[in-house]
Amino acid sequence: MDAQLLTLGYQLGPSKYTPRIGYSWLRAVISGRPTQRFFDVKSLHLPTYDGRYFHQTQISRHELSPKEAFQVCLGRWSLVNYQGEELHGFSFGGGLQTAIVDNDLYCDFTSSAPILILQDGPGSVSGPLIDEVVDLLAEIKPKLAGHDDEFYSRLSKFEPYAVFLSCLFTLKKRFASVPTHLRNEKFRKANTQIEKAIQIVQNTDGWDGRSPTLEELLLQPR
Repeated sequence: MDAQLLTLGYQLGPSKYTPRIGYSWLRAVISGRPTQRFFDVKSLHLPTYDGRYFHQTQISRHELSPKEAFQVCLGRWSLVNYQGEELHGFSFGGGLQTAIVDNDLYCDFTSSAPILILQDGPGSVSGPLIDEVVDLLAEIKPKLAGHDDEFYSRLSKFEPYAVFLSCLFTLKKRFASVPTHLRNEKFRKANTQIEKAIQIVQNTDGWDGRSPTLEELLLQPR
C-alpha cells in the first residue's frame, strides 16, 4: 500500500485545472483505533444514493463489508479524525469504493468533476463556489415532491461533470440577474470568483460556457 497514504491518513489527487479547482480524487485510510498518522481518520461522512433513497452515510472501520461501492451525491462531505478535527469539502457526485486490507479500511472516492475542499488556500475559488452552490440547492430542493429522495433520483441520471457545468452556468445567470443597486461588496467578491472558475474551466476543457441550468436538469417533467 501507498506509504504516504499510511503516513498522512488521506491524499488528494492533482487537479487538472490551473489555477486549481478542487482535486481529481480523494483517498483515505481508516483504522479501528487511533494511530500515529498525520490526520488519523476515524470516519468519512458523505451523501449517497442507493438507487431509491438518499442517505447521509458514515463510513468507519466497523460498519462495512470487506468490499463495498457507493454512489456519491452532490453535496458536502467531511473527514473526521480521532482528535475531533474535521476536513470539510463538497462534491458534484462520483463513486466511492471501500475495501478492508490488513485490518484497515481503504476508501477511494473518484469523480469526473472537481472534488472541492472548503478551505483550500488564499485566493481559491472552492470556498465561494461551495457557498453559492449550497444556496442554489436550498432554493431548488423544496420545489420537488419528496424533496431529498426525488432530488437525488433525478440527479443520479447525470454525470458529475455535467452537474458541475450546470452549477457554474446557473450561478452565472443568477449573478447576471441581480439588479445593479444590489451589487454590494459581498456580491462583487463572489461574482469575481465564480467568473474566475468559469474562465479556468473554459481555458482547460474548451467548454463553450453553455449548459442547461440546474433547474432545467432537475425540474423537467419525467
